[in-house]
Amino acid sequence: MRHLLALLLLIGLGTAAQAQTSLGIGLCYGSKIKKPGLDARVIHGFSPTLRGALDFEYFFTESGHTFWTLDGNAHYIFYEQRRQGQRLYGLFGLQYAQESLDLGFTTASNSEIGLNLGIGGELRLDFGAAFGELKLVLGNYDQLVLLAGLRFGLGGR
Repeated sequence: MRHLLALLLLIGLGTAAQAQTSLGIGLCYGSKIKKPGLDARVIHGFSPTLRGALDFEYFFTESGHTFWTLDGNAHYIFYEQRRQGQRLYGLFGLQYAQESLDLGFTTASNSEIGLNLGIGGELRLDFGAAFGELKLVLGNYDQLVLLAGLRFGLGGR
């Protein structure tokens, strides 16, 4: 009986942890690179007010030019209206940016680390959530990034 209860508890904890994780996809625009891009992300809730997010952004640049970023951010939820399904959060974290240029005979590339500061919002929908973010990246690739997309919870939530 104890083993059965322990197994049910583990399954319940695993389901709760899975329900706190979500996947998202969206569109982004960088002010310095002046190009749109795609955003893919994984978000995990650690508490009711703190989440971690891992984002990958690929910008659509000219042929022979590549620019992408990998961001690790923390989201602090400072406003929530559960009935309306609305949230506002501040974000901060680090960005790794990679840029490369095909010169024909060789490829030149550069990578930089930047600091992310921003604000975001969510609106709960029947099938997930719509989100939007305004993020300032401080570093050698200083730029303002605007994002909008959809997020889908794992585990049936």
